[in-house]
Amino acid sequence: MQYWRKDYFTSLKDLADAARAVPEWADYAAFCEEYERGMRSDAFTILERFIASLERDSFDKRRKFVSWILRESDGRKGRHMLIPHPLYLRLIEPTLLEWISVEPDCYEPHLWLGGYDDLRRAIELAPRNEITGKKFILAILTRVGHATHELLAGYLGNPREDLAALSQAEILLQNLSDENDRSQLRVDIARERNLIEDYLR
Repeated sequence: MQYWRKDYFTSLKDLADAARAVPEWADYAAFCEEYERGMRSDAFTILERFIASLERDSFDKRRKFVSWILRESDGRKGRHMLIPHPLYLRLIEPTLLEWISVEPDCYEPHLWLGGYDDLRRAIELAPRNEITGKKFILAILTRVGHATHELLAGYLGNPREDLAALSQAEILLQNLSDENDRSQLRVDIARERNLIEDYLR
């Protein structure tokens, strides 16, 4: 059977199956199952119960779920369905911030917070981590792309700092195992570098 956004609902089913392996996550699994069936109201009632329960649990139990859900949902279609706003706002973000406080030298919470400065810190803590490296390269390209997208009117930022960031991105490419990713990102980095160098000339 073919239906709208099939990949999104496949992701819900996959995570429901995986969450069932941990008894404490049964309500999250049930949320995914009801959402996959199109029972949105019932799904969010179950999700509320899950969040309320895990909010009161220990940091270690919250961290275990947060680490799992962020890894499992990373790169999946329909990620916003797997991590609805109430789950992120009430459970995931507070746990990530607490994690940084509890383990300041751990790269993972910085990785999943995902802002530019967060990813830069994650790279400092785990310079050879492939997931962190790719995400930071993409963050650099996004930031530089914002600076170059209106070059006819002027440069939005500091071109020399952006050239240095692109050089760092080129170094990080060496840690990526996927040749297609490396090739495409190399092209993207070169394009931004050429735009900046042309502007400086």
